[in-house]
Amino acid sequence: MARMKGGASRILVIKRAGLRQFIEAEPVFASIREAHPRATIDLVTSASLQRLAKAAPYFDRVVATRDTMQSEERKQFAGQLKKIGYNLGYDLDGTKESGDLRSSLKGFRGPQWVGPKLSSPKKLLAPGPFAGPAVRKLLRDSGLPLEERLPSLSWLSAQEGGANMDPSWFGISGAFALFIPSENPQHRWPAEYYGTVAASLAAEGVTPVIIGSQELSSYAYDIMQYAVEQSRAGGRAAVDLTGKTDAAQLAVLAGHARFFLAGPSEELHLVAAAGTPGLVLLPASEDLASDALYGRQVVKLTATSMQNVAPELAVRTLLNMGLMGGASRSQGQAFA
Repeated sequence: MARMKGGASRILVIKRAGLRQFIEAEPVFASIREAHPRATIDLVTSASLQRLAKAAPYFDRVVATRDTMQSEERKQFAGQLKKIGYNLGYDLDGTKESGDLRSSLKGFRGPQWVGPKLSSPKKLLAPGPFAGPAVRKLLRDSGLPLEERLPSLSWLSAQEGGANMDPSWFGISGAFALFIPSENPQHRWPAEYYGTVAASLAAEGVTPVIIGSQELSSYAYDIMQYAVEQSRAGGRAAVDLTGKTDAAQLAVLAGHARFFLAGPSEELHLVAAAGTPGLVLLPASEDLASDALYGRQVVKLTATSMQNVAPELAVRTLLNMGLMGGASRSQGQAFA
């Protein structure tokens, strides 16, 4: 690998495409850092991932860009990167946008690239984004030693992020569980079913916390209404945090949660990587093979229609997993 004057390497990593893809690349980030222990490693990522990326121990600097950059904006950004002068670049996205950025960095001061081959300045031979297995193969083919392990967020500490990284910042105290509805209405468990489980949790003194994008706020409201109608415990039936957490805050919340109950979603992969056990409600048509879900205390319930997965079955499964019915997961286990 080329070296800069003084023997220090400068490396650029591109990982902007998707929360799931970012989580699945975590072992790759670790391998890049281990392979280049004295290098200065900069990451280009998206604004939604910036805070989580900054908390990771693998990068010296994290730069966030808009998801889609116009030609002139990309040219200016590439010019700034050229002035820095990178020896080596890792394209871990494999998207048209990352290919465009790579093409903009060509020239005398451009880096050597590890990434999908470009069939033309604007087109990738293997368009992405590509997830865990494809990224690992790419890195192995480049000769980079890779540690075969699950994605982990054990390096993330609530203390390092300030007060707004603690569950109490959101008004959460005591035991709680994360509800993660699917963004896709066709893959979403009925709100009434979530409400039934929420009522069962309230009877145990466990608070359901609903997470996801702002677009799920009305659905979260429905869950809370159903929970109130069915609950005999009184008090707050659930906490709605839809649209109110970034990726780093969510990872810390997951580290303190007793368990999760989720449909197919981007957030699911982050919560699983935090080491949180849980139950996934999965349509038969949905392929949810994911690095973050392998080898975890995670059970999947699959059906052709989500309405066919009765809430009583979900509760019974959580009981059998030891996550309900008086069983208590050690709080803060993931970030102890």
